[in-house]
Amino acid sequence: MYLSGSKWNMRKKRKRSRPWRVLFLLLLIAAALYVERFVVPTIPTPFIPTPTPTRSPASFLVEAETLFQAGKLSQAETAYLQAIEVNPLEANYFVDLARVQVFAGRYSEAEESASNAIMLEPNSALANAVYGWVLDFRAIDAPDQASRTEMLNQAYDKVAEAKVIDPNSALVLAFYAEVLIDYDIGRYEEAIEAAQTALGIDPNLMEAHRASGYVWESTGNYQRAIDSYEAALRIHNNLPILHVAIGNMYQALGEIDLAVDSYLRAVALDPTNPDPLNRIALAEARVGNYGIASQYAADAVDKDPSNPRLHGNLGRMYYRNGEIESAINALRLAVQGGLTDDGTVVQGLPLDDPNDDRVVEFYYTYGLALAKGGQCELANQIFQLLLNIKPDDEVVLANAQEGLVICGVIEPTATPQVE
Repeated sequence: MYLSGSKWNMRKKRKRSRPWRVLFLLLLIAAALYVERFVVPTIPTPFIPTPTPTRSPASFLVEAETLFQAGKLSQAETAYLQAIEVNPLEANYFVDLARVQVFAGRYSEAEESASNAIMLEPNSALANAVYGWVLDFRAIDAPDQASRTEMLNQAYDKVAEAKVIDPNSALVLAFYAEVLIDYDIGRYEEAIEAAQTALGIDPNLMEAHRASGYVWESTGNYQRAIDSYEAALRIHNNLPILHVAIGNMYQALGEIDLAVDSYLRAVALDPTNPDPLNRIALAEARVGNYGIASQYAADAVDKDPSNPRLHGNLGRMYYRNGEIESAINALRLAVQGGLTDDGTVVQGLPLDDPNDDRVVEFYYTYGLALAKGGQCELANQIFQLLLNIKPDDEVVLANAQEGLVICGVIEPTATPQVE
């Protein structure tokens, strides 16, 4: 039976078709496929570092040379180390690194770098030359004359070997000239010829001009040395070691104001280095400006408070300026060692090398300061030590006699006896 109009009619009504809904679903499916195929692969996996492209060694080398020319030696050293990290088997990278480290005064690190270069390429002229050049600088800080002689012998052997390997390398010849003049000043003509040949091969090589200046300096031709160093400066104006070298030449010529100006330029380029400050102190002391000299010497100590020689030079300036108590304190650190006011350890300088005139001067100046400060027992011990070590040294004898007179040990006209 059919119930007309009943709400229970079992026949379903047909809904009207809606095409826009179908289109919308199709668009959603297409978007999902796009995200799955093109977007998801570009999203980095969580907690996994994103890879970064590796810089080429060449880019680090360009950066290093730019920093070197700007006088930023520490940053240049870092850039060379980064190049080496990328390619640790390239000997020339170590050669360039050693060169920068020498100009930065980091001789121990430079020796290691040059040694690495030789290990990588034993027959490399540049590697052997830079190693010999580094040893020449290392010899400056040798503890005694025997050690210095041994280092200079090794240095000469290396640069001579390099010159045989490549006799036409301007840089090799420049290094050879510098080492040779230190190794045997009697061969100065050969050293001059090597430096001039280097300039003939590459007139724009800073090291060749520097080598020429160094040879002229070593032979007492100070004005020629200045000319050569200034030529090197025109190529590299931001290298502190060149300004120091020119300052040394002006000081040798008695041009103290010009010397100080050169040292101040070095300070501006390398404000953490105590050496130019110490040289200013020595220059000012030469013309009797002991108060100014003391200030610069104190600044030098602040840069390197563990250095006994800097304390010794400061003590000398205090003594000359009549500041006896301050002189005693500074010279005690230089001679006996001890702790500075801020707790820095200073190792005293022994009299192992009687030919080290500066250390000998620290001792007799310390003795004189002690004598004037009323500490005669220790003063007398120091004078007796000096007289035993250098009995024929007129300077030592004169200062010991002065100190012993102050302490009342001898009469003014008496001569101290060596025990």
